[in-house]
Amino acid sequence: MTGEFKEILESATLIKQGAEAKVYKIDLVNRTEERAKTTVLLKYRFPKTYRHPTLDQQLTRNRLTFEARSLTRALKSGVRVPVLQALDLEQGWLMLEWIEGISLREWLDLHQLQSDSHPDRVHILSDVGSQIAILHSADIVHGDLTTSNMMIRKKQRPGSGEEETRELGGIGQEVVVIDFGLSSVTSLVEDKAVDLYVLERAFLSTHSDPTNLSLSHSSPLFEIVLDSYAKSLPKDAWKAVQTRLANVRMRGRKRSMVG
Repeated sequence: MTGEFKEILESATLIKQGAEAKVYKIDLVNRTEERAKTTVLLKYRFPKTYRHPTLDQQLTRNRLTFEARSLTRALKSGVRVPVLQALDLEQGWLMLEWIEGISLREWLDLHQLQSDSHPDRVHILSDVGSQIAILHSADIVHGDLTTSNMMIRKKQRPGSGEEETRELGGIGQEVVVIDFGLSSVTSLVEDKAVDLYVLERAFLSTHSDPTNLSLSHSSPLFEIVLDSYAKSLPKDAWKAVQTRLANVRMRGRKRSMVG
């Protein structure tokens, strides 16, 4: 780690730490051009002392390269993702656009019990489904689809990067998919079905319906996501994913029964 990078981290705000990386919020100020500060997110894959240094560096480079490629590919395909601002494979970090908003998990916790927020929930969850469909159509599998890895922000004017001036209901908001650290590029229908199954389990475990007393059937909230996903794909593509998802669900239930 260079002295300059160390200084940047010391002035940054740590917002999340996992086993593989630390995530920081950084306010950049261009003193030369006297510009207002710009807020960015920095993801730093710190060295793992339990691995051989050469192997650790290679794994870090590979993982960052995959993540950067997936983000770039997703953005070009029309998926709402944070824009990649900078990448340093040697020091193990990438810098991303800061997404102002809250996670889908937090948003659902706020809106799930409000009877008058049903149209907003349908709008947001339908947007989740269509974004995942675009992602999968580009042969990108996220690898960790949960409601914590999606952000809800105010809608942006197309091409402007500026927020639309409208009320803050779900209709005036949009979904941004984040954290592509486990992503991969693949055309395998099985991988896409597993991606959906992971999200379904997240809905069942985190946003369970009190009337749903068994984990043997899907979450009503996830069904909104899946319906939108299906409508966003060609019929033959959806049929293939639907069939494979049913198989993945069956395998999951068998594992649950075995314990």
